[in-house]
Amino acid sequence: MPKSIVLVYWLIPTKPQRDFFSEAIRILSKQFNAPCFEPHLTIIVTPEIGLSPRKILKQIRTSPISLGVRGIGFSSKFTKTLFVRFTSNKSLVKLVVDLARETRSRAKSAHDPHVSLIYKTMPTSTKKELASTIQLPFSTVLFDSIKAVRCASPTKTRSDVEAWHVVAKKSLRW
Repeated sequence: MPKSIVLVYWLIPTKPQRDFFSEAIRILSKQFNAPCFEPHLTIIVTPEIGLSPRKILKQIRTSPISLGVRGIGFSSKFTKTLFVRFTSNKSLVKLVVDLARETRSRAKSAHDPHVSLIYKTMPTSTKKELASTIQLPFSTVLFDSIKAVRCASPTKTRSDVEAWHVVAKKSLRW
């Protein structure tokens, strides 16, 4: 399947929680020879159609978003190898709708919102063992900024991840 270039909008956790996720990602990437990446929750994926991501983010009006942790999950999908799963809420749904409107994309509710911890093809038994051993020091995560990232879609390899490029960002204010 040929790859296309897309813009992906991410929610970024606040510094203390971002630091925790970054360290977990760093440790797992080193242990399993996987790519390192910034912790993020993907909100929406849009085609790159000439709209300025900076201008789009300027139109977004929202406060930081707090999401409850549902647990650790894993899948066979490269971008969901091992991840922290969250419960969606009205604030997240509104943000998805607002971004979809501004990017002129079809709104998809953020089903199964998550922050990935590793991108790597690995045996199910390994993922299951990792999921059962990771302990989170928090039950909610506060996301206080949004980034627009240019990337290849679908993301299926280390080089795809390493080619991600942040093109715009915005802090969320109370």
